Amino acid sequence: MQTFLRFLFLLSITFWIGSIFFFSLITAPSIFKVLPRETAGDLISDIFPKYYLIAYVCGGVALIALILSWVMENTLSGISNSLRIVILVIMLGLAAFAGTVIRPQALEVRSEMRDLSEDSSRYQEIQTSFSKLHKQSVIINSIVFLLGIAIVFITAYNYKE
Repeated sequence: MQTFLRFLFLLSITFWIGSIFFFSLITAPSIFKVLPRETAGDLISDIFPKYYLIAYVCGGVALIALILSWVMENTLSGISNSLRIVILVIMLGLAAFAGTVIRPQALEVRSEMRDLSEDSSRYQEIQTSFSKLHKQSVIINSIVFLLGIAIVFITAYNYKE
């Protein structure tokens, strides 16, 4: 059972950080390169709910598997397990904030931008708001990715044969 729980934990973490890597460095840039900006934005907006669902499911499975594994080891001490749990909770919190707070705000701002002329001052204000939200999202995404890499490193460092 321990092996299965560790496998589930590692699989969830690697799927999650892999999806971040692939989406951020390959999918999104390619979509914006090939499609017109508005169409690309529509496609990305359609992908985001699924993207965040991956984060919630993988993060939740990883957290549950890690906690169960820790409890089954019959040792409730250990800085490595505590650290990984804290990191996972932070990752899930950041992903939830990005998906449930920033994403809806960005959709609203983007929708308002579509109703305005690009040369209007209001459009420029809304564009600035959208850019700030996008920047926050990118920063959060980067932090979640780096924390995921840290978890993989901590796990590898503490691996015992």
